[in-house]
Amino acid sequence: MPPCVLRFADNMLKNYFVQNFIIPASVFLLFLLLRKPVCRFIFLPMLKIGGRTGASWPKNMKDGFEKPLRALLVIIGAFTALGMSPAVLGSGAWPAVVKCFRSLLIFIAAWGFYRMAGRENVTNSVIAKKLDINENSAVVPVISSVERFIVVALAILIIAQEWNYSISGLVAGLGLGGLAFALAAQDMLSNLFGGLVIVLDKPFVIGDWITVGDIEGTVEAMNFRSVRIRTFSQALVTMPNSKIADSAVTNFSRMGKRRVNFNIGLKYGTASARIKACTEKIRCMLLADGDIDGETVTVALDGFGESSMDIMLQFFTVTTDWQKYLEVKEKVMFSIMDILESENVETAFPTRTLHIEKS
Repeated sequence: MPPCVLRFADNMLKNYFVQNFIIPASVFLLFLLLRKPVCRFIFLPMLKIGGRTGASWPKNMKDGFEKPLRALLVIIGAFTALGMSPAVLGSGAWPAVVKCFRSLLIFIAAWGFYRMAGRENVTNSVIAKKLDINENSAVVPVISSVERFIVVALAILIIAQEWNYSISGLVAGLGLGGLAFALAAQDMLSNLFGGLVIVLDKPFVIGDWITVGDIEGTVEAMNFRSVRIRTFSQALVTMPNSKIADSAVTNFSRMGKRRVNFNIGLKYGTASARIKACTEKIRCMLLADGDIDGETVTVALDGFGESSMDIMLQFFTVTTDWQKYLEVKEKVMFSIMDILESENVETAFPTRTLHIEKS
């Protein structure tokens, strides 16, 4: 083969390799290296504005779109590199590449909004601040779930339409099947509306100690259907929202103080002077205790029982913590025992009387 032909073929091969591989790979590598600097260039001024104005949206935008933006730059680099390759442009695969690129753009946008719909961003939003919704509110996971569901559904529908799948039939089917769905999903709808009632009334937030019916424990999570409660035996109970909405909810976490109420049974035959001395010393002991609300202290001879004379004690602890409450209660009981011993007063125990009839 003549040398000129070989040189021509060699030049053609080099040009083909450069145009289809070297240049596209260089462009892709450039976008890959610039993804982090570009993100900093975009988000740094926004964070400075948020720091000066106290606005939360710049941080929410950064948390939501930083990773999707980096992925977007990589995708744009890949699409640009493929578009610069004559081999790809001249093939029949280019229309599919364009559709993939458009679908990925929709996915990236949905990914960013999905991340922005997280619990932390929902809590920091302007609407949440106006509605006084904090991070422990039971409404936060519900709002987050609704927003994320809408974002995912819209992304799927738009991508399906991009690939020429007709969504009009799906929408029409949803409209015609709405009644049948409502009839078949009465339980789900009742739980959904029960959840809305809980959200509006705000009887508890995540982390509260509550009692619903015979279930007592700490609220761990809430969603469209149910509330999960961790009992003190560490069992996880899932209760439907409709049942909670129709039941009385006792929230112990919102108590300002906790009540202690019990009786002391003294033996019959105890001198009244000693009983008066005991009640007065117990009252003074309770009033002097800093862990007890002095305005709620009640100590009095309450009645004559079958086997004892009963002194009633009622007071409130200033703490609502369960462990601290037990410690205060124990301390009071030991003090009462010391007072009774100092006054030489004995507690009574139940007795039974046997009656024998003479025949």
